[in-house]
Amino acid sequence: MCFAYVNVFLLGAGANVWGSGTLVTGWVCALIAIPVFYYRHDIVDRGKFPAHMFADLVLAGEHELGPKRAGLLPYLALAAGLMVMMAGYFIFWVWK
Repeated sequence: MCFAYVNVFLLGAGANVWGSGTLVTGWVCALIAIPVFYYRHDIVDRGKFPAHMFADLVLAGEHELGPKRAGLLPYLALAAGLMVMMAGYFIFWVWK
């Protein structure tokens, strides 16, 4: 998992190699997925994932999914990745 943060640091460090504003353009393209997900999940599927999606998640010998235990950890991992990426960007492109 540590190498994922090294990779995202290098992503921020090399952000403007292809021109000024490349990092911002990449974020805009990535954020386009949010309204697409919202439309698909909340409008088409009415806020529930289809039942057949969970069939592959049930372990062999089990009849239902186990409890959800991740809590805030996935969100903290994403926030840490964002901070590491921005640190790489600021070290290599802002604080020259």
